[in-house]
Amino acid sequence: MASNEKLGSKKIENEEVNENFLTRFFAFFSKYQNIIYGIIIGILLVALALILFNRFYIQKKNAEASANITYPVSMLMAGDSASLHLALDGDDENDGFLTIADNYKITKTANTARYYAGLCYLKLGQKDEALDYLKKFKKREDVLWYGCQTLIGDLYDDQGNEAEAVKYYKKATQGNDPLYTPIALFKLGQMYERQENWKEALAAYQKIEDNFYSEYNKMSIAQYKERAQAKCK
Repeated sequence: MASNEKLGSKKIENEEVNENFLTRFFAFFSKYQNIIYGIIIGILLVALALILFNRFYIQKKNAEASANITYPVSMLMAGDSASLHLALDGDDENDGFLTIADNYKITKTANTARYYAGLCYLKLGQKDEALDYLKKFKKREDVLWYGCQTLIGDLYDDQGNEAEAVKYYKKATQGNDPLYTPIALFKLGQMYERQENWKEALAAYQKIEDNFYSEYNKMSIAQYKERAQAKCK
């Protein structure tokens, strides 16, 4: 009996709590309903504006940029010095990578243009400019991005900045591309060897063997792994 009374009392208390909460809620809503409706309408208007902006501006810009990038890509593929300058700067009738990257900043194509501009500068031997543009390449295209991190690591290695080189080689190894990842792992292993960090070097070579066995054989990694193992003893 006492137990039933306690349960009944608890039920009444819970109902009172719920009623008090609802009373306070409706009182708050009644007092601030104009503000609440204004916030809701504001959120809906912002969402609508973003949808319209994407549909009528960004998509249009994407289409323009995609059409314009075909010329500098063809110049990049040609590969000679004159063509690489045209790829970067364009000519009287065509935009180059630099103009596309600047004029279509919010598009995916502009991001790609920054990467290709970095490649052009790298091929021209302008390593500081190459590093600048490659670092601006955002992670929207995973395969290219991981390969880009390896190139950045190479440029820092060339500068003698081993800490930054290791940092970017590590980023490159986070992908799972059968071409780029084993190369990045090998370069990371070589960097660790120079630092006489044989344990980490061995770990890098082991990852190649475990995950990219075909490349492990093609790249003759076994000899480097054996040396690292011997140094670890």
